[in-house]
Amino acid sequence: MWTGAIFAKDGGSVTHRAARPKQYYPIYVRLADKSLRIPALSWNGATDAWDILEEPTEEESVLWPIDEKGQHRVWSLNHISARENIAELEVRLGRGGSTQIYRRHRPATGVLPRSWWDKTTYAAREYGSATLSKLFGSTPFSFAKSPYAVQDCLRVSGLQTCLDGVVVDYFAGSGTTAHAVIDINREDGGQRKFILVEMSDYFDTVLLPRIKKVGFAPEWKDGKPKRLATPEEAERSPRILKVVRLESYEDTLNNLDVRRRPAVQHLLDENGAGSSTGVREDYTIRYMLDVETRDSPSLLKLQAFLDPSVYRLKVKRPRSDESREVAVDLLETFNWLLGLRVTRMSAPRRFGAEAAKAAEDDSVTVTLTKTPDGPWWFRTVEGVLPDDRRALVIWRSRPGGDEPDGIERDNALLDEWFKQSGHGARQADFDLIYANGDHNLDSLRETDQTWTGHTIEDHFKRLMFEDAEGGAGAW
Repeated sequence: MWTGAIFAKDGGSVTHRAARPKQYYPIYVRLADKSLRIPALSWNGATDAWDILEEPTEEESVLWPIDEKGQHRVWSLNHISARENIAELEVRLGRGGSTQIYRRHRPATGVLPRSWWDKTTYAAREYGSATLSKLFGSTPFSFAKSPYAVQDCLRVSGLQTCLDGVVVDYFAGSGTTAHAVIDINREDGGQRKFILVEMSDYFDTVLLPRIKKVGFAPEWKDGKPKRLATPEEAERSPRILKVVRLESYEDTLNNLDVRRRPAVQHLLDENGAGSSTGVREDYTIRYMLDVETRDSPSLLKLQAFLDPSVYRLKVKRPRSDESREVAVDLLETFNWLLGLRVTRMSAPRRFGAEAAKAAEDDSVTVTLTKTPDGPWWFRTVEGVLPDDRRALVIWRSRPGGDEPDGIERDNALLDEWFKQSGHGARQADFDLIYANGDHNLDSLRETDQTWTGHTIEDHFKRLMFEDAEGGAGAW
């Protein structure tokens, strides 16, 4: 980018010849081909000025750092630096035909950018909106930034030398930051990641599709790929995009399920709004959210943990008052609540089972059989908690429900699966083991082991609500 005329025009007295006389010297310019050169100089201490040892040719003009008011300023480079970096200087004609010299500034790590970045590719309209037009065939977002401007911002911030850095943009807009990171990775083989945060509707309509398109092909025209990514470019493109959606205030209200007994409703009807008794207002404030909406999906419906894979919430559609039901990833949500650094996550495996109860001691014997349509499934997540304790989280379906016989059968299957899966032999690998539903995994602990078993539901609810104001407690 070009930073403007190289004489120091602003900055107080230090930009004047009297303050820095050695930076007041001539530059010879040939307008025919816009070339320039710094003549040989010799410092004269008696006159406090340079003696010029070379005369200009007939084709050359002499340019001094004199501003439009006729004041003697100084060049921003001394004559030695100017001569060494002469390839970075360019002659331009200013307004009114005046001759000016511009200096190219290359963004580099640790070097602060100039206050004014003057580069054609930084223009938002020509390179921001135009980039979106190439990707989508139209311009679905107003005032998009140029990806080239964002690239240079990232480079001067230190990302140029950090090949595996992480870029965070809390106001992601159309996704220009992600686009810039992908392009930089393709240039130098980096493996940088990006985290984008956005709350507007164009997350789904512009931002996410843009990342997918740029990852698929580096060049687009009229909404169609112009050139597919080479194997090397594809290797440097994002292959996994994780989208985490936070529940909105409106979604929470839409998922409140009020369950009120007829007698209570009759009491509230008799004491309507504005009643002198204040019964309705007092009940609403003190009991409604805590009691009547306790089992609402947005306030954690624990009954739904019988099959965690089908937990759903009503979510408002973008740019519409209509809501639709969407699946909620309880596994991922619990990982975030725990602060778990996941090291391994298994795919769900389904089982059929036959259970037999012994007559003499009522013990249950279980035989598990892998089957794609079995009613029981298990899935595990392994990781490390913020305090470095190792955790195993076991998710399972519980078709037996909350009836005593069903709980006993489901837990017998859990115990058998725990032994067959190999986790029983790996007890020493963990400090805590979580499982949804009441269970008796602690009974399987070896005498020399110290891990403890927990129910997911208790910790899920506590981490979501009880510790919201006071900070997370002990696991």
